[in-house]
Order: sequence, then structure tokens, then C-alpha cells
Amino acid sequence: MPWLGSRSRRWASTIVLAGALLAVCTPYAGATVPAAGRTWELVTPAQPTSGRTFAIHPFGEDSDRFAYSSFGPFPGSEAGPFGDWVIAERGPIGWLSTPISFPYSVYEMEELGLDLMPIFPAAFSGDLHTVLWLASIPLTPDGPPERELALYRKAPGEEFEFVAWVGSGVTFLYGGFADIASDGGRVVFTTKRHLLPADAGRTEGASIYAWENGGLELVDVDNGGALLSTCGTLLSTANGMSVSADLAFFTVPAACAGVAKIYVRDLETGTTTQISASQCTRLDCNAPADATFAGALRDGSIAFLTTKQQLTNDDHDAGNDLYRYETATGELTLLSGGSVEASGEVGAGLVFPSDDGGRVYFRATGEVVPDEATSGEKLFLADSNGLRLVAEATFPPRAEVQLSADGTRAVFVTKSKVLPSDTDSESDVYLFDAGQETLTRISTGSSGGNGPYSAAVDSPVKRPEFETMGDERPYYAIDESGERVFLWTAEQLIPEDTNGKIDVYEWWNGELGLISSGDGDLDTGFVGASRDGRSVLIVTNSTLIPADVDGGNRDFYIARLEGGFPEPEEPPTCDVVLCPGPPREKLVRPTPASMASIPRKRGHLRVIRVRSKGGNAVGRSTIVLAAVPRPGLVSASAWIREGARKVVLAAGSTGAARPGQVRIGLHLTRAGRQFSGAPARGGHLTVRAGDSTITQSVMLRLG
Repeated sequence: MPWLGSRSRRWASTIVLAGALLAVCTPYAGATVPAAGRTWELVTPAQPTSGRTFAIHPFGEDSDRFAYSSFGPFPGSEAGPFGDWVIAERGPIGWLSTPISFPYSVYEMEELGLDLMPIFPAAFSGDLHTVLWLASIPLTPDGPPERELALYRKAPGEEFEFVAWVGSGVTFLYGGFADIASDGGRVVFTTKRHLLPADAGRTEGASIYAWENGGLELVDVDNGGALLSTCGTLLSTANGMSVSADLAFFTVPAACAGVAKIYVRDLETGTTTQISASQCTRLDCNAPADATFAGALRDGSIAFLTTKQQLTNDDHDAGNDLYRYETATGELTLLSGGSVEASGEVGAGLVFPSDDGGRVYFRATGEVVPDEATSGEKLFLADSNGLRLVAEATFPPRAEVQLSADGTRAVFVTKSKVLPSDTDSESDVYLFDAGQETLTRISTGSSGGNGPYSAAVDSPVKRPEFETMGDERPYYAIDESGERVFLWTAEQLIPEDTNGKIDVYEWWNGELGLISSGDGDLDTGFVGASRDGRSVLIVTNSTLIPADVDGGNRDFYIARLEGGFPEPEEPPTCDVVLCPGPPREKLVRPTPASMASIPRKRGHLRVIRVRSKGGNAVGRSTIVLAAVPRPGLVSASAWIREGARKVVLAAGSTGAARPGQVRIGLHLTRAGRQFSGAPARGGHLTVRAGDSTITQSVMLRLG
């Protein structure tokens, strides 16, 4: 894909890696139940689809609503054939998935290759109802033309609102920051374009803007409204914008300020404060030095920064130290020691604070506390009891450290052999209890823990290469109480794990149990847990409940405490995805000249012909020729009834660019391959196009 930039190639690689879980798996055969009294709930549609779920956005404010995406056509979607974004919501009888992308069309393959996904949800409100869209096609009359990037806000029941023109090219090449307030109102974003006269003095880099109710204001200015930097500013995704979008923390680079400086802009009061300004009044305070923003609490009440400059009177060393800044009072507090004998350095990157900022975990090297025995990398905790060592361990640049709400418990991943019981050279998961001053390796069990397998707590379906919004840590691996930790590994840690594949575990009260089945043919991906630990989201090709009749498609499941739904007598044939509501008005786009003269055929959905190597029977490789009344996704499936269960043996789909004839290739599912070589038998063929469905009897010859 030479037309993709390096950032896009990395993102495309994420899709490819996610596709490693797409192969079909064993149909339902009485999978074991998950641990700790949980019940599996199928989130994605139960019926076969050609779309592949591959990415995830945060849970909403509770665990009953989240957003995911489909790579490929999604049933009921009015968007283009490349993919769609979907909201899943838990109802009284199950999860319903509703496509949310605004309708658009992609007419030619060359155009698809250039645009990939013309619209992309850059951020969601806290309840996931209001979406901030990034688009390379105009969504409103006042939006820029195609191949120009713009932000649009879409609230429930309202029309699109144009926010700003932010760049050129395709959505995957937008490298800025864009986020929306938790209530769906204010938008904060960065762009290299000059949108207001006050920004005219900037000669390079990007500026920060805030949009609300159609009004636009410049954020990176002083109290008089003058631009603070002619070479741009930086807004961090580590909660650089507070969750309510009333505070924005940004950095003015050293190229414009002599040394890098950090500011906070209060958008409610219109005031700007330099939070990295020295408060040291000693005569021997050292010279100014670069300051680095190290994160903030979600509400912006506390921010963290590192610098070699002595910002307070109790900082006497020359190393890189960590400070806490109280936004309301302007008070700076040294967290990392400061003794003149200490020569250690606080590591670059993020800090890990509790929800109230009272406990802060951070990485450092060298002698941070006087008389430390070793000089390697370590993990420290700073709280009301002072500074103390958690573990001597090395971490990757983006360390995986997560905390309970109060920070009493911290889970972290390292390859270092922190405890004598760790004898392998792979990564392990550890839990630190600050109240008990104990450290426990939890990636070990009665059946293993020191084999040549890594264990981790991160989510493999995150989008680190396409991160636009603030880091609100939706991918929790520890619940707010710290009693439950979720991890994944290919190692067998307990006897119930028998498949030798990646499985998801839950550690609870010192015991390990499986979240995934432990007997599937393929790896299971850990997506994340809700903050209360009630819901754990996984992605798998395994069929975990009888209602999952999609023949081994990749599905999202939730393992939920006190969850589950009544099992229907037979699998549903219709849900909110397969039987969508009235279509939304399509986007008006010019028809390419190459299509202007193509007649538009209309009529009813019908099957014209079924052809395979076995004649007109559905076999190992089958083409269904159908007539469709309108453009959109067309899917077909061949199935049989086994008792009360519907079993899909072959499925496929295609996109119809116009009304008329389409060819749908059917390929055997895993269930279909199990019937390979069996005598021919009668079955059914169902074809769906939009809200039209047709089913007819067919002969199945799967040999």
C-alpha cells in the first residue's frame, strides 16, 4: 500500500494483526462457564456477517454501552463498504448493535483506496451519545471539499454541526488532538491551519482551539489574548484536556520559550497560568530547565510535571524530579525526594496517580532515595507517608501500570524477576498492596507460571497509532476496589485451561479463574473491564453460547457478574442490525462521470442462479447471482436446522454499488467443513439486501 503514510501503515498493520483472530472456530459444544460467577453475553450480532470487529472505543459512563468498529460491511449499515462504527447497548433481552456512521457512498475501488474510511469518530461524550467526527468528505454545506479534513459534532436527534477545517488528506493522517467534553458540548482540538486572526503570528507547528455553540476561541494565549508561541504548542493525550473540557494543559516548546514551559488555560474564566514557573526562593536555586507534562487527573484538578529545575525550596538535587500542581491553589509539591545526596532521575513518560491524586506511582533510575543499594530502574510510590520503593524493575517506554481508585493497589507488568518465585525470562503481572506493603506475582497458578510465555494486562485492540483524544484509561485491567485484576497469557495457569492458546484470566481474592473458555481453537483477546469490574470485554472466534450462530465469526463477548439473558428457543432471525429502522437521508455527493450513464435498475430482491462445482447445489465454493433493488450490503447464507438450532454452513457478502445483479461468493464455515463429504441434503438459502430478505430451499452438497 504505497499510498499510505507511515502512520497509516502502522494502523493498517493493527488491522492485519487483529485479523489473526478471524479464522473460524469450533461451533458451540457446551463451553465451560467463566470464573467468579460471571455469565457470557454475546454483544455482536448472532447472525453471520462479512464485517470483522477490530477496534474498540471506551465503555460509556456505565458498562451497558460501548462503541466498536467493523472492518468490512456491517449488516444494516448505510456507510461505505470499508467499515462502520457501531454502538452496542445492553437491553432487557440482549445486546443490540446499531451502526452510527452517517451514510456515504464509495463508487470506485480507486476511490476506496484513497479514502479508506472517509469518516472517523475522533471522540465520544461520556454517555457515548454525542460524537465528534473527523471527516475527509463534507458532512454539512459549510464544510470543506473532499480530501480536506474537518471536525463535525453530531448530537442525538440533531443535524451535523461543522466545527472546524483542520487539515488536508485522509482521516488516518490527522496527527492532531481532538476531544469533546463529557457532556458533549465543548470541543478542544489542535490544527496547523490559521483559524482566527490572533493565530496569525504562528509560523510553524499547531495551535489549540476550543469550539462551543458555533463559537471558536484560541486556547494557547496569555491573559490578554496574545499568542504564547509563534512555533506552536503541544496538547497531551494524557488528560491534557479535562473531562469537562474546562481546562487545557499545554506545552510551549523550547524553540519559542528558551526552555519548554507548561501552561494551563481555564476556559471558563479565560485565564492562563504557567504551572512550571519556579516557586523556589532560595538564593542558590538552579537555572531554568525544560519542563515536561507528565499527566493530569481526569477533572484537571491536579497536574504532574517533571523538570531538572528546582521549583520548590525543598528540591536540592540536580536530577529530573516529579512535581504535583494543584490547579485551584497553584501550589507545587515535590514528590521525588530532592535530597542533595540523591542523584536519581525520574523517568520520562507518564505518571500513574490515584483518582484523587493522593497516591502517585512513577518510574525512576539511579539513587532517588539516599543510600539506595542499586542504581537501575525502579517503580516508586509517593503518598502521604512519603516516598518508597515498590519494585526494582525495568519497563518499556509506555509502561503498563494501573491502579485501584484510591491507589492502594497497583498492577504492573515487567520482564524483571522481581520475586524469587519468578524464574522465567518473560513478562509477568504483579500486584502491589500499599496498605499491606506486599508484592504478589499473580500470573502464576497451580498449573504453571514460569514457562516461556508472556503475561500482560494491556488490550490488543487499542488504537495507539491513531489516538486523537485524551487518555481516560477505558481499558481497565483492575477494578476500582483493587480486588479484581484481569490478565491474558498463552500459558496454562490452571487445569481448566487446556487449549494452549491465549486466554483471559481473572484474579480475585488470591484465586485465578478463566474469563475465556480455555478450550477454544484460537487466541482470545482481552479488550478491557469496566471500572466497577462488573463487565469484562473479550473478543473471540469461539462460540460460547448457543445463540451465537454466525459460524465462527469474530465476536465481542462480555463476561458479566450477575449477567446473562434467557436463551431463546431458537436463534433470532432479526435484530436491530439485521432489521434496521427507516434509512437516514444519504449524503449528497457528485456522481463520478464514469457512472453518469449507468442505468439504475429497480425491482424486488430475487435469487437468479446458484452455481458451484456441484452444479446448482450449494457446495465448497458457490456463487449466488441475485438481483437487488438498491445499492448497499448484500449477504447470503446457506443453513440447516439441527433440532432447535440453526446451523450456518456457508456465508458471504458483497457490496452493491447500484441496483441490479450482484455476485455473492459463499465459503464454508467451520460448521460447514464438518459436514464435508456427507451425502447431499436439503437446506435453505437466505439472501438479505437492506430491509429485504428472501429464503428458498436449496440442495447442499459439501463434499
